[in-house]
Amino acid sequence: MGWLAKLVENTGAIYSINIEPTDNTQLIESLDARIRDATSLSKVAKNESIKQMREAEVQEASDIINRMINNNEVVSYLTIYVCVFAQEEKDLITKSKEVEREVQKLQLKIRPITNFLLKEGIKSVAPMFSIQPQLTEYFKRNILTSSFTGGFLFNTNTFIDKRGYYFGINQNGGIIIFNMWQKDSDRTNSNMVVTGSSGSGKSLTIKHLIYNELPRSRILIIDAEDEYSYLVKNLKGRIVNCGGSNDGQILNPLQIRVNMDDEENLNAIALHFQFLHTFFEILFPSLTDLEFSALDLALEELYEKFGITKETDISKFESTDFPILSDLYEYLIKKNEEQNKEEYIKLISLLRPISIGQASTIWNGYTDLKIDSRITAFNTKNMQEFQSPYKRAQYYNIMSYAWEILSRNKEEKDILIADECHILIDPNITQTLEYLRNISKRARKYNSSIIVITQSIEDFLNEKIKLYGQSLLANSTYKLFFKSDGQDLRDIVKTFGLSKKEESLIYNAQKGNCLISAGTRKIYATIRIPNKERGIIDENY
Repeated sequence: MGWLAKLVENTGAIYSINIEPTDNTQLIESLDARIRDATSLSKVAKNESIKQMREAEVQEASDIINRMINNNEVVSYLTIYVCVFAQEEKDLITKSKEVEREVQKLQLKIRPITNFLLKEGIKSVAPMFSIQPQLTEYFKRNILTSSFTGGFLFNTNTFIDKRGYYFGINQNGGIIIFNMWQKDSDRTNSNMVVTGSSGSGKSLTIKHLIYNELPRSRILIIDAEDEYSYLVKNLKGRIVNCGGSNDGQILNPLQIRVNMDDEENLNAIALHFQFLHTFFEILFPSLTDLEFSALDLALEELYEKFGITKETDISKFESTDFPILSDLYEYLIKKNEEQNKEEYIKLISLLRPISIGQASTIWNGYTDLKIDSRITAFNTKNMQEFQSPYKRAQYYNIMSYAWEILSRNKEEKDILIADECHILIDPNITQTLEYLRNISKRARKYNSSIIVITQSIEDFLNEKIKLYGQSLLANSTYKLFFKSDGQDLRDIVKTFGLSKKEESLIYNAQKGNCLISAGTRKIYATIRIPNKERGIIDENY
């Protein structure tokens, strides 16, 4: 549906359609003759491909006759003219090839008009359209009228989803009714990637989505810039301060999460040791394999000291039953007093700031937060004063905690919004992006959605992490492209295979305009938010 509109919108071409009723009796006679000729040619064909083509021709003609006789369907002659134009010959050739490729993808045939008919071709698509008998004789094709009227071949592309909500308007003023949970052959999951330059309208659009999704979905937001506090307060949600301030909340990285995700068939403590390895690798990238081995052993012994082994059922544990970072720090001091190893000395030096020093307010303590509302924002703005590894480690810590919540109940719709996601990405630590890619692949299994928001996809395409970055982007059914230019735009066009027309739309987009991609469908949308809603979600309104 809408294939012709999509074809001409992508290339800037114009088209005209000519449909003429036929005499059914005369057409049936013509089809009978066609069947006889094709049958005879099929029998004498020496080439298998020619034989199959003739047999397909017979089948097609027989189907038309059957529907005309038994269903009283009317057949008409259809001719569609597509005119491609450009300022430069090079652009004209490129656009023409693009039209041919799109038509071939639809398994349709296209024939260029020869030079001696160009004048008639121009007349056939001109505003004062007139039927050109000479062209019609060459290019007309019979078609069941029901196929033509039921195909909506020139219908404007949009979303009108069942159980959806108003999202915006399309390029031609049509309303967009959007349901991110709708599944079909093109829309296989509910994940989303949102990209665009600062001030292009990304955050406001996501707030619009949150406002409309909240009645049916639980929403968790990693809010690195304090963008969502106003909205969350107005929606009676909870704001969790994870930025390391004295009055903030602590998410203890040493507390083992009751992760319901059995994808790797590992028990809780084994999964958590994988998390801890990456967590400390982000914090302390200078650690060697030998030093990591010493840290793993110390952690294993520390957990045993707290009565936690691979056989322990931690589902009944309280947050105060787990060790905290100062316990690990003190245990390493004790180990070093006994063995005096260089590995312990380095670990003690690195752990001191986050266990008893100036950064201890971030992680040293028992988890003291509860997710008891439909919408929760994990605010980390106060971490801007800390070094990058600390910010990345906290982002990863929150994401792991959020995934534990998302994977608990398959019957509940959950959304994790990872704003300013580039903060998490480090080309030298591939595990963080690999983890994000993995949970995005599993989200559908748990009736969940992962929404990744970033100003630039360049961070995801570094050669060291490209394998996971491209997979994450490709695994998102929905892509929202806001205003971009320069290298950011070139990366978008190359990564997602956008056309010149789509590239131009993104480059020239005004604030609040975006190209929405859902599978093979693309819509250029304007996000227009009702005044009442705007007052609730936008503190600058």
